[in-house]
Amino acid sequence: MKDLLLTLFKKYSELLKQRFSDDFQEIVTTDDYMPMPINSIEEYDKVVTVSWYTPDIEREELTFPCVLPFSQMYPLCCIDIRNFLNQIYLFSDDYFQKSTIIDSTLRTSLDDLLCQNVCQSLLDRLSSQYPGQIVQILTNLEHFETACSELQSLLFEARSSPSAPGPIILAATEKFKVAKKTASDRIFELVNSKIDDLIELAEYDWMSTKPPSSAEPSEYMGELTRYLSNIMSSVLLALPTEIKEFIYFDALSHATTAILNLPLDDSVRRITPAAVKTLANDTRYLAAFVEGLGNPILMENLDELTQTVALMGTENSDEFYDMTLRNKKYSRVDNMKGAVLVEKVAEGAQVQAQSPAKPAERERFGTLGSRFGLGR
Repeated sequence: MKDLLLTLFKKYSELLKQRFSDDFQEIVTTDDYMPMPINSIEEYDKVVTVSWYTPDIEREELTFPCVLPFSQMYPLCCIDIRNFLNQIYLFSDDYFQKSTIIDSTLRTSLDDLLCQNVCQSLLDRLSSQYPGQIVQILTNLEHFETACSELQSLLFEARSSPSAPGPIILAATEKFKVAKKTASDRIFELVNSKIDDLIELAEYDWMSTKPPSSAEPSEYMGELTRYLSNIMSSVLLALPTEIKEFIYFDALSHATTAILNLPLDDSVRRITPAAVKTLANDTRYLAAFVEGLGNPILMENLDELTQTVALMGTENSDEFYDMTLRNKKYSRVDNMKGAVLVEKVAEGAQVQAQSPAKPAERERFGTLGSRFGLGR
C-alpha cells in the first residue's frame, strides 16, 4: 500500500508540475508588462492578500484608481504558487508516511517552476528594444526575489517532516537576484546605445575660425539632455531610487566619455580655439543640466570632461605640465589625453592665426586683384 501511494504521489506531482508549468508559461507570455492598475479597495485587498508584497503607502491613504509597481503576472504567479503548495500537501496525511518525500518533491518542483518557467522566461524577454519593458521586468524580478525569501520561511514552517534539519533554501532566490543584475545591464545597454546614437549626430567643425555667436548648445546636446531628462521622469520612474540613480550615474558617465572621445578621435588632427569655444558651450550646458538634478554625486561624472575642455581653452597650457598646478586645476584630466589635446589645439591655433580668411586680408586681396585684372 505504501509503495502504491508513493507511485501515485510521484505521478500526481509530475502531472501537477506540468499543469502549473503550462499555467506559468501562459501568464508570463500574455502579460502586458505595465504597472498593474487597481480601481477599488476590494481589488487592492485581493491582490495584496495573495501576493508577497508590502505596500509603501498605508491602506487608508490610498486613492483610486492607482497602480502597483509590478505587472499583473506577479500576483497571478503568486496565486499559482499557493495553489501548487496546497495541492502537493493534499498527500500529507496519516496514510502517507513519506513526509520527507513530500517536502523534497515540493521544494524541487517549486524551484524548477520558478527558475525555468518564471525567471528564465523573464530573462528571455530581455531581448526587447524597449527600455520601459525592461524596467518592468526588473521590477517584477525584484518582487519575485522577495517572494522566494518569504516562501523559504513558509516552506520551513509548513513542511510535513518536523524533524528535518536546517532551513529550506530555494535556488530560485539566487537566480532572481542574478537576473536583476542582467536586467540592469540590459537597461544600461539600451540607454547607452541611445546616447551613442545622439552623440554621433554631433557636427563639430574642428577647424572652424569663427567662434559661436551665442551660448546656445549644439543641436545634439539639446537632444541628449532632453533624452536624459525623459528617461529619469518616465522610463526609470518606477524603479527603486538606488537602482534608478545607479543607472543614471552610468548613463552620464557614458555620455561624458563619448563626448570627450570626439576631439580625441584620430581623424581630428587639429582643433582651433574657435572650435574649443563651441565645445565649451556644450559642456557648460550639460553641466548646468546635471546641476539642476540636485545630486552632487552626479556632478562628479563631469569633472574629467569640464577640466579637459578648460585645459583646451586655456591660454597657458604650460600649467598642465607643472605637477602642482595640474593637481590643482586639472587633477581629473588623463595625462596622455590631456597632452594629445593640448598639442591638437596648439596646431589648430597656428592654422587659425595664419588663416587668409580675415576680413582685412580679403579686402586687400580684392583691391590688388582689381588692379591686376583678377576680378571676381
